[in-house]
Amino acid sequence: MLAQLFYVSKRSPKCSDEDIKKILEVSVANNAKKNITGVLLYSKEKFLQCIEGELNHLLALYDKIKLDKRHSEAIMLGLIPVKERNFPSWQMAGKSVDLNKVDFQLQMSAAEREEFADILSGKAKSAERVNKIIQLFFK
Repeated sequence: MLAQLFYVSKRSPKCSDEDIKKILEVSVANNAKKNITGVLLYSKEKFLQCIEGELNHLLALYDKIKLDKRHSEAIMLGLIPVKERNFPSWQMAGKSVDLNKVDFQLQMSAAEREEFADILSGKAKSAERVNKIIQLFFK
């Protein structure tokens, strides 16, 4: 079954920009082997990720992700079955986000900005809404 998994976590203060580059490079190589796609939003403080693929592959990958010392307090925001991928051509795309300036970078409504703040604190209303908010960053 094709699915999407969303999580948010706290970035370790020791996780450098070079570490992020390595995460993305390794993800591209490893995800291609399992036909996993997705995106990673990151700031100095947080990671927000969507991964897409077969359910069993996503759960195994999430178990590995939770053990990574470059972040902590991973909270799964949702796991939903999907008919098609949102990011079919990206084994892993990354985008740096300044969380203090998100509203200037995107055309987000006040409600979407409030919802994004809830997502970053691990209080997502639904996986579908997390998905819609993440997509705003990759238009």
